[in-house]
Amino acid sequence: MATRITQSRILAAALELFNEHGTGAVSANRIAERCGISKGNLQYHFRNKQEIITAVFQQAIAEMDSGWYRDHLAPTLEHMAAMYVRQLQLILKYRFFYREMADLLRQDPRLRKRFADNRERRMRELEKFMLALQGRGLMRFPSDPRRLRAIIDVTWIVNENWLNYMDYHDRTVSVAAMLEGYGEILEVLRPYLCADPQQITQESYLTIERLAAQASQDAEDSTELLAI
Repeated sequence: MATRITQSRILAAALELFNEHGTGAVSANRIAERCGISKGNLQYHFRNKQEIITAVFQQAIAEMDSGWYRDHLAPTLEHMAAMYVRQLQLILKYRFFYREMADLLRQDPRLRKRFADNRERRMRELEKFMLALQGRGLMRFPSDPRRLRAIIDVTWIVNENWLNYMDYHDRTVSVAAMLEGYGEILEVLRPYLCADPQQITQESYLTIERLAAQASQDAEDSTELLAI
């Protein structure tokens, strides 16, 4: 139990420092100092910083897995908006990884494989969700599965990179920014919606605003607070 608690403290401190300064500027010594433990104690749990980065990524995967595999059981447009918010919250929590993704994956082939495997699982789950929407008469996709995969790829790219896009333009993470990102996704999906796109957009925005407000309330004292 004590070992798990210490490991959790190390990962929490590392995540905080990586988000604040980037992985390149954070040493194992600095992580140990933030935890209030010796470097030797830290190395008992993680031999080096790369092991810590990998463990943080595995933690993120575990959080993803807690929800994604059930999404197709709730095939509604409201739930699709909730999935978007959930993914943005996860990206915000682990934002260092998404900011440094290319370099981190290039430096560690094993991490790159884990990331690729995880993304492929997520894409299959998202495809299952989209087909469930179609089964309920909410969407109508091309019969060619390659075209459906292309549509899913584009929506994934927007979702995964929207917060970085905000960073590039020196914009804060706000509900307005979240709505703008989801609006881009709905534009991709517009040709395949079976209901009025404007009504769907309005209802989706209300869902996002409600969930963001709830997240803000739940995480009032957290650095992962979604500013409203």
